[in-house]
Amino acid sequence: MSRIPFTLLTGWLGAGKTTALNRMLASARGSKIAVLVNELGRISIDTKLIVGRGSDVLELAGGCVCCEVDLKNDLWDGVADIVARSNPDHVVLETTGIAEPASILEALVSHKLLPGASAAATAVVRERIVGAGVICVVDAETGGEAIRRHDSAREQLVTADRILLAKLDVAPRDQVLACHALIDELAPDAERASFPSDDSGSMAMTAWVLAKRPLRALRERDRDRDDVHTRAHEHDHDHQLVATVFSDSVPLVGDRVLAYLRSLGDRLVRAKGFVHVAGEAQRGFVERAGVRTSLELREPWGDGPRRSEIVLIGEGLDEAAVQRALWACRAGS
Repeated sequence: MSRIPFTLLTGWLGAGKTTALNRMLASARGSKIAVLVNELGRISIDTKLIVGRGSDVLELAGGCVCCEVDLKNDLWDGVADIVARSNPDHVVLETTGIAEPASILEALVSHKLLPGASAAATAVVRERIVGAGVICVVDAETGGEAIRRHDSAREQLVTADRILLAKLDVAPRDQVLACHALIDELAPDAERASFPSDDSGSMAMTAWVLAKRPLRALRERDRDRDDVHTRAHEHDHDHQLVATVFSDSVPLVGDRVLAYLRSLGDRLVRAKGFVHVAGEAQRGFVERAGVRTSLELREPWGDGPRRSEIVLIGEGLDEAAVQRALWACRAGS
């Protein structure tokens, strides 16, 4: 019997977790997702998608299920129940805004009786559930202040494998930069992503959320094995050049575009294109040539449309990863 991936979706109060869940449930196609939330009424689902309703469960078209759980008292019983009820392809838990996901991870990877759970529920979780990553939603507009002021917000960020940047469309450039600086300090290895608000962006976000990733708590144990696999994989594929094009009309933070391109290191062989830089009336020109990566402001945009268009050529570039990383560089105009 196959094991079911279990993803934690965390983030400070008001960061945008529920908005992300709504988008995911509306765009889920071909996957049976079980979503566990603290207050079922907060999930806004199109009534056309609801095929059944119980006191604490919504049954959705396509086999998806939403279930309300009390994280302190019946989380693991709720997980076991939802597995037995719908046998989903993936379970996503939205934590409360002040929750610290490390305690949930510790319980999941330990071999003890799960806190608050019956022996039967513990057996189901141990046999059927496997950790698939922690995603922290960060409000680019106010998240930096929350992370500085609240221990729980910092703990959520530090625990995350991936970071979903929200509200980039309204966040001023300076606040976006401050938010990225905190992530650089506290979670430099976590992947950063953002997604446009249209249907294609929602579908890309859903695929990203449901991707199977190793939990941070498990990485130390598996590092040596993973390094061997990675080296073998790179030996097979490290000379395959891939070209990808990024195009977007939303302003981007120039410093973050540069930081991302530089983070690709030697994998990025060439990059060239125009950038709609947030807060600038001049057209930005970005280029990677040899070992140098630069972004300079050139002639004014004029009256025509402003749009970033960048071509990247590199070894084994993942187009979807490039897209979401550069979307994460967005800022309000």
